[in-house]
Amino acid sequence: MTTNQPYYEDVEPGDEVGPLLRTSTRDQVRAYAAVGGVNPTMGRFVSDEAARTEGLQGMIVPGNLCMAFLSQLFTDWAGPQGRLRKLEVNFRRMVQPDDQLTCQGIVIDKDVVDHEGQVRVDVSLENQRGEKPVIGTAVVILPQRG
Repeated sequence: MTTNQPYYEDVEPGDEVGPLLRTSTRDQVRAYAAVGGVNPTMGRFVSDEAARTEGLQGMIVPGNLCMAFLSQLFTDWAGPQGRLRKLEVNFRRMVQPDDQLTCQGIVIDKDVVDHEGQVRVDVSLENQRGEKPVIGTAVVILPQRG
């Protein structure tokens, strides 16, 4: 398998990161809640009925699972020599199970800090309705050429 390693010098503001496509099924959300340390009293993550008792339309996807999808976008993009340094997001609306999710980003800045090539990226998780329920920024460290 060939890995396409991006280098700091090859990335410029305006470059796109992704997309990474994900669909979070009800079974996946329940499994994540069971093993992901989600408080079992938070029924909004495991059943429509429990979510409705909290005033929601139905089950929702945990925010941490949405962040995991975005993290994968960057760890896949950064290659084996890069790494995700920081991910900060704002949750603007609920993500529903079975939403078709597009994780994507756009490079907004880059700088060498403490001898590391740091790339700042605006990031979003967009659903099939064109809504962006999760937005934020990430800092990715990319290797520098010799």
